[in-house]
Amino acid sequence: MSTNFKAVVIGSGSGGLTLAIGLAGFGHDIALIEAGKVGGDCTNVGCVPSKALLHAASAGLEDPFSYVRAKRDELNEREEDEMVEHEQIELFRGYGRLTGRSDPHVVEVSAEDGTVTEVSAEHVIICTGSQPVEFPIDGLDPERLLTNESIFEMTDVPSKMVLIGGGAISLEMATAFRDLGSDVEIVELQERLMGNDDPVVSTTIRAALEARGVVVHTDTSIERFDGTTAHLGNGATIGDVDKVLLAVGRRSRYEDLGLDALGVETYQRGIVADSWGKTNVDKIWAVGDVTGNTLTTHGANSIARRCIRAIALPLPMVGDARVQANAVYSRPEIASVGLSLDALEALPKSGRKRYVKHLADIDRGYTDDREHGVVVVDAERFSGKILRAAIVAPAAAEMIGMFTMMIDHGIGLRKLFGQVHPYPSYSQAIGLIADEFAQDTYRSIPKELWAMVRGRIAKRFRR
Repeated sequence: MSTNFKAVVIGSGSGGLTLAIGLAGFGHDIALIEAGKVGGDCTNVGCVPSKALLHAASAGLEDPFSYVRAKRDELNEREEDEMVEHEQIELFRGYGRLTGRSDPHVVEVSAEDGTVTEVSAEHVIICTGSQPVEFPIDGLDPERLLTNESIFEMTDVPSKMVLIGGGAISLEMATAFRDLGSDVEIVELQERLMGNDDPVVSTTIRAALEARGVVVHTDTSIERFDGTTAHLGNGATIGDVDKVLLAVGRRSRYEDLGLDALGVETYQRGIVADSWGKTNVDKIWAVGDVTGNTLTTHGANSIARRCIRAIALPLPMVGDARVQANAVYSRPEIASVGLSLDALEALPKSGRKRYVKHLADIDRGYTDDREHGVVVVDAERFSGKILRAAIVAPAAAEMIGMFTMMIDHGIGLRKLFGQVHPYPSYSQAIGLIADEFAQDTYRSIPKELWAMVRGRIAKRFRR
């Protein structure tokens, strides 16, 4: 029995590392449990290797996969050394499971060699992440089927890559493998790529990918393989397929954690937790992908910081979580922030306006021959409060930060009017949107003010 820990953190991904280091920074002794590699999915099979592959591919490196693995392994080694050497963090190797004992909570750690250690702590924080959704495809050799957990172990560039799914992973890998010289085809069951994003985003990124030679099949799926030929549900076929990447989503890892023993509430997407990571059981917390509240590294990091505050500081747990932007590092990049499409559509249309600016229509787009790119902003009338923003642009992940800050701090387009942007730059599109909003508003202030008031009243009555 190892005792006297302030908290035991199960899982050393983004959320787990942030929690362990953050709580240790307040002078607490922390137990960190990890059955796999320190750094979790982001370091080892997600963000880091995927971005390294995008860089290696665009740079034309001779051996891109060796470069990716070297980058990944170097970062993993640094993170592991930091945890092993940290004076107030003790790293336990094995699978963590709640025993049902509390005050303090006891977690059982089962190592690969069969030894079992019990770790007790005042708090338990579950950060076990997620894993790719997998299923067999009739007729497809399992050795040719990849997920994000196996794709970076390849040694040779495939001649033809088929990507199942039209989300972030597929779009990034489509970008990388086209740069590497592979023929790439995407098969998406929904009617459009990036089905949870704005339709304007979907059409723009599809056009950009197709201009680079990517073949896109939507509203269909792969029914079976006959040798190296994929047969789709719409009757089409894809021949000479070398590799298939399965990227249709992720599911939380929360099985076999002993949650039932303490009555920790779960649902179909994972462990039920609020924006502080708090579950229904006192001093049991859950952060990151395992909750289904976020599937991003920065999202897990954000909630982990709130959880640290809740545990380490004797302050009321008040205040909303910061808004979290999403980014896809395709070419061009995609980024969005604010309300979901469903939440946006639920708002009265009379109280909001939409502004769309295509990059081809601004001077930087002209100089760069930028055919595919767009900035879309939905804002409240009169105040200019940002409801949702979406960008498809070469630096969308950087540009979205302006809208993220505006939402966090309640800054509307009215206050953005007159801001000076470097010329020529892609941010000029944001300035032009602010200009257009100002013209709409200042030419008919009473009308726009009344529209905002009516919209807010209608929103209140719809609740």
